[in-house]
Amino acid sequence: MSHPSPRDVATGFFEDVSAGRVAEAWDRLAPDVIYDVIAPAPVGRRVDRDGLGAMYADGVMAALAEPLRLEIKGVTAEGERVAVEVESHSVNKRGMIYNNRYHFLFVIREGKIVEGREYLDSAHLIDILDV
Repeated sequence: MSHPSPRDVATGFFEDVSAGRVAEAWDRLAPDVIYDVIAPAPVGRRVDRDGLGAMYADGVMAALAEPLRLEIKGVTAEGERVAVEVESHSVNKRGMIYNNRYHFLFVIREGKIVEGREYLDSAHLIDILDV
């Protein structure tokens, strides 16, 4: 069975989220994905697929007044590892601009994201999103 390239899986994940196709984005995650947000508490944590969904829906999306747009700034792919630089754009419910920069590292096997690591400006996230 042929699978999309790891690069296509990773970039497709961000394109789906940015377009509001969250279910399609989550379909790119393996059922047993391990996802680490590399940041101090309360932002940083290790979650599974359900935990990532809750963190996104109940945390990030609940605090925003506009859809989250994700702009891919750069991609480096080598084998099953894909690094993606992303910039976010939105506004929170208090009218403050949310513009964060991220670095993601995904491990992709058989067309699914099996590991994820997310690095971000957690101080900006806490300030803007009241996390």
